[in-house]
Amino acid sequence: MKQDDLIPYDSEKGAGLLIKVDPHYIFQVSGEKHNVSDGERFFSGIGGHVEVGESFVDAALREAIEEIGTEVELLSSEKTYYLKHTGQIIGLSLDEEINPLMIYEMVHPKGTPKEGKLYYIVIFIAEFKGDIGELDPQEVSAILGLKKEQIMEYVDKMVSIEKILEQGGVVIRGKISAGTKLFPLGTAAAFGKLLRFLKNENNLNSQ
Repeated sequence: MKQDDLIPYDSEKGAGLLIKVDPHYIFQVSGEKHNVSDGERFFSGIGGHVEVGESFVDAALREAIEEIGTEVELLSSEKTYYLKHTGQIIGLSLDEEINPLMIYEMVHPKGTPKEGKLYYIVIFIAEFKGDIGELDPQEVSAILGLKKEQIMEYVDKMVSIEKILEQGGVVIRGKISAGTKLFPLGTAAAFGKLLRFLKNENNLNSQ
């Protein structure tokens, strides 16, 4: 099966990166240009929209350079999980040169210009090939490291930066103002949902 069999040709598409630097997974915190309420920011995987004529792989590699100033290496996943907007999660075997870890049907949230529409994000496992560069504060205000348990906990809630740091998160680059509340979007939300799903599945299998 191919990715194109699952994702409508004329749909809105994006590519995301899931990068682990033990014991943290790396996420970007939204920059000044993103329209969110005062005192709030979202955190998401490094990545962004797929441009016309661009592949998901090319988009993922380009976005890494544009957003964090370094190249990454994409790693093929043994299994791909398809996270539908209905909440269903399906395990797939894809036949791509680099198989993603997840395909996520994200629904644009209420109050946004594309409210209710689907945005298909193909999410790859990746590794840094260099050091994180200078951030454009309009695009990315900070780079955040979260532990697996935090990602699961924060899936459906907003959490203060103070609590994130108390629970073992780290600000790797950039600045997050005191009192800022963060919520997950895109790759970050998808990975949290997948972790919860796999944990529940393991618990069922062990009974």
